[in-house]
Amino acid sequence: MNLDYTKFRRTIIKRIISLVFAIAVVQAPTTAKEVNSYWIEYGNEPVLIQQNNNGAVQTLKFVSFQDGMLVAELEGGVGEISLPVSESMVRTLRLDNSKMPEIERMIRRGNFTPALDLLRPKAYPLIKFHQVPESFTQLHSPIRSLIETLIKAKEHKEAHDLLNRIQLNKVGIKYSQIAIALMGAYLSDGDSDKVAKMTEIIPVEGQYAVNIRPIVDAADALRAAGKYEAVIPLYRQIKTVVSDDVKKNVQMWLAYCLVLADRVDEATPMIEALEEPKPNERLFSLYKLLQGSRAHRGENYGKALDVLTRGFVRAQTSYDWVPEMLYLIGDCYARSEDKLAARNVWTEIAILYPESPWAKSAESSLAQLPEPEQTVE
Repeated sequence: MNLDYTKFRRTIIKRIISLVFAIAVVQAPTTAKEVNSYWIEYGNEPVLIQQNNNGAVQTLKFVSFQDGMLVAELEGGVGEISLPVSESMVRTLRLDNSKMPEIERMIRRGNFTPALDLLRPKAYPLIKFHQVPESFTQLHSPIRSLIETLIKAKEHKEAHDLLNRIQLNKVGIKYSQIAIALMGAYLSDGDSDKVAKMTEIIPVEGQYAVNIRPIVDAADALRAAGKYEAVIPLYRQIKTVVSDDVKKNVQMWLAYCLVLADRVDEATPMIEALEEPKPNERLFSLYKLLQGSRAHRGENYGKALDVLTRGFVRAQTSYDWVPEMLYLIGDCYARSEDKLAARNVWTEIAILYPESPWAKSAESSLAQLPEPEQTVE
C-alpha cells in the first residue's frame, strides 16, 4: 500500500473522529460536564522532540505516554515505537522553546491574553507527557507557565481542568504549589465548593505531606466563613494523613463543624470518645470551644458561656481558635441581654485580631447592637 495514501487515510480518520466528537459535545445536554475546547483542539496533537543519541540526532514525533514509555509515530505513520523513559534518556531530549522568552515578557507585563494565545498551542500537547521526569524542564516549564498564567488571568475553570488532567501525585511538588494557588484563588472568591474539589486532587502523602498545611488553612478559612458542610469532608480527609500529634486537633475541628452544621448526632459520639485534655495542655481550650459550641447550638447560652469562659482563661492569645471563642462568648452575652459585655468582647476581637475572619463577624454583630446609652452627668 502506498505510504502517502496510508498517511492521508490516517489524517482523514482523525479529522472525522474529531468532527464527530465536536458534534456530540454540541448536542450534549446542558447538564453534562463542560468540555475544554482548547483540549479538543490541541491536547492530542503530536510533539516534535529532538533526540541526540551519542551524536546521532533525530527528530521524533511523540504521540503519547504509556506505561512509563514515550510513544513515537514512525515516519509516514506506518507504525509506532515505545521508548523507556529514564533520567539518562531525558537528558538526550531537546524541545524547541524559542518562543518562551517572548511569552515570559508578556506575562511579566501583565499581557495575559496574548501570552495565553501563544502558550496554549505550545503547552496543551505537552500535558499528556506530564509524567516524564521533572529534569526535562523544557517540557514542564511551558505547562506550569500556562496554568500559572491562567490563574493570574482569572481563567480558573480552564486551569482547574488542566490540573485535573495531571496526576499530581506523580509529578514534582511545583505542580502542587500551583494547585494550592488555584485553591487560594477560589477561597478569595468565596467559592467553597471549588475549594473542596481542589483538596480532593492535591496529594498529601509521602513527599507531598507539605501540602497538608495549606489544606488545613483552607479548611480553617471555610470554617470561619461558616461553610461547615463544605469543610467537613476536608477535615475527614486531613484526619487520615496527619501525624498523631495533630490528629486530635483535627478530630476536634471535625466534631465542631458537625455540631455547627446541625449534625449533632454524628458529633456526639466523637466528642464523647475524646479524652478531655488537662487544663495546662494547649488543646484544653479547643476542647472547651467544642463543648461550648455544642451548648450554644442547643441554645443553652448560660452553660455555653461558662464552658467557653473556662476555656478562654486557659488559652493564649496566639491560639488560632481564640477569635472564634471570643465571638461565641460575645454572642452568649448578647443573647443573655448583656449588650454592653457583648460589645466589649466583640470590640476586642476587631482590635486584637483585625485580620481574622471573625473580626468581620464581630463588626457585623456590633452594627446590630443598639447604641450604648450616654451617661448624663
